[in-house]
Amino acid sequence: MKKKFNLDQKKAVTFANGPCLVVSGPGSGKTYVLTNRILYLIAKYKVDPQNILVITFTRASACEMKKRFEALLLEYGIEISNKPHFGTFHSIFYEILRNDFGYTKDSLITKEESIEYVRKVLTQNVGIGFDNNKLNKILIDINAYKLAKDREESYIPDSIDEKTFEKVYEVYAKELYNNRKLDFFDMIYKCSSLLSSDKNKLVKYQNLFKYILIDEFQDINRSQYNLIKMICKTRNVFVVGDDDQSIYSFRGSKPDVMKSFLCDYSDASIIHLDINYRSKKNIVTFSKRLINANKKRIYKDLKSNDIEDGQIVIKKFNDSRDEDYYIVKEIERYKSLGIPYSEMAILYRTNLLSHSIVRDFKNRSIPYKIKDELDIHGDKDISEKEEKVSLMTFHLSKGLEYKVVFIIDANDGIMPHKKSIRSFDVESERRLFYVAMTRAKVSLHILFTIRRFGKNYKASRFIFEAIGG
Repeated sequence: MKKKFNLDQKKAVTFANGPCLVVSGPGSGKTYVLTNRILYLIAKYKVDPQNILVITFTRASACEMKKRFEALLLEYGIEISNKPHFGTFHSIFYEILRNDFGYTKDSLITKEESIEYVRKVLTQNVGIGFDNNKLNKILIDINAYKLAKDREESYIPDSIDEKTFEKVYEVYAKELYNNRKLDFFDMIYKCSSLLSSDKNKLVKYQNLFKYILIDEFQDINRSQYNLIKMICKTRNVFVVGDDDQSIYSFRGSKPDVMKSFLCDYSDASIIHLDINYRSKKNIVTFSKRLINANKKRIYKDLKSNDIEDGQIVIKKFNDSRDEDYYIVKEIERYKSLGIPYSEMAILYRTNLLSHSIVRDFKNRSIPYKIKDELDIHGDKDISEKEEKVSLMTFHLSKGLEYKVVFIIDANDGIMPHKKSIRSFDVESERRLFYVAMTRAKVSLHILFTIRRFGKNYKASRFIFEAIGG
């Protein structure tokens, strides 16, 4: 192949058969590697494209992967009659339920339907009625309980007492089952259960999906992982991920899934993609010092492909008004230097932290876009061509990159969050801060205030860890 790869990228692209774990650091070209590996399987190893399954975690990622693969086919002048399967866990396995087990589009329950089921269960079986806000909180508890069960952990509901919740959950689950309704979590479990009980159907998909490639493997939950192990009889499972970027624990993912993979596939090859093609040298060094403070991780020796340093600014402010004023002035300065608004982003721990800066943007006529949860699921066009500054939470920034990044309100109690400090779950918060820092290509601004809501605040401990103090 004519493409230029570094040594480890080439190992990953040309990997033949068997299990393989690719530990891919930020900006290391994992999508580039995955799409070229698919092409290599087809062109060099003569794998039938329809025997290749590529799984991502968002529709937007699946579409992007497919688009890049098709561009490679055009570039090399390769024509194929069959095509690889690209999709999310839910889209792929929902299709199996529809094709083989009689489920339909109407089988997938909406949030509104879920709330009505909860309402029905409460009024008919418990004799209690609640408003929509309370019902929504009960539904959140139901989903959290399912995730806890998946992780073999206990869960105490916040919305109602434990005894009432157990009754509600039991009847709610029965109602869904009797009406052949599924939510997103049930979809994976139901597909696994049905394939386990129907060996002919299982063999059908084992024979179809002979090569499985999984992107963002650190975000997988236990049910998804077990389903993959069941289907991948050939053991040609190629997973790409970074446990340091595991930030979706509230959806059931755990960073130690990568270590579980190495236990389950003791003969797996391990390839490290440790060259960052995104960020300047000092930004890589700075973020690496932070994440090295985590103990439960696969060690990586990350380095930048760039020999030049970028700009790292750590700045203290009296309050959020001073912080906002600084951001506006810096954005206007970068714009005057020729950096487009679309190459700038403001990242924060929670949506509440963005309110005051939005007001200043409006006053200064700075165009902006607030990214929301719909963007990450691919339900909106998130193309970085809009001439607007991007505002988003740390969680939503994953997978994106900007020349200039502002991390605001980097205070203890906000980052790490005060609840995480109390529960000693600081490692997950550190991963989240690491993800935010590694979005920056050239300039990284980390800002904190010493006064908020009439109280004194300290700089985030993560700042001192990254500095090395």
